[in-house]
Amino acid sequence: MLTYQSYFRVLDDAPGSSLVVFTAPGCGACRAMLRALLALPATAGLRVYRVAAEENPGLVEELEIFHLPALFLYRDGEELGAVQAAPRVEALLAAVAEAEALAGSAPG
Repeated sequence: MLTYQSYFRVLDDAPGSSLVVFTAPGCGACRAMLRALLALPATAGLRVYRVAAEENPGLVEELEIFHLPALFLYRDGEELGAVQAAPRVEALLAAVAEAEALAGSAPG
């Protein structure tokens, strides 16, 4: 579980791809997303981190999060952006692949 204090430090140091999900206990959509994230195969090569939105309001505000669950993709410490996906393994994998492809084609 990431906090405001650890969020950027942990993600800056995380090699490869990391998916961060912001959740809240009373959010049914968040519970569905967490189940899908837990079902991701190890072969997907994703590190998954969770942030409790209600315990980290400063981070929620800083990242301009308005709806939960909120997903963000990072690669080698760089934020690639928000990820929109249905709470299904296939949808998550497709959305991550699309975000990574878009980041790979961006001028740098």
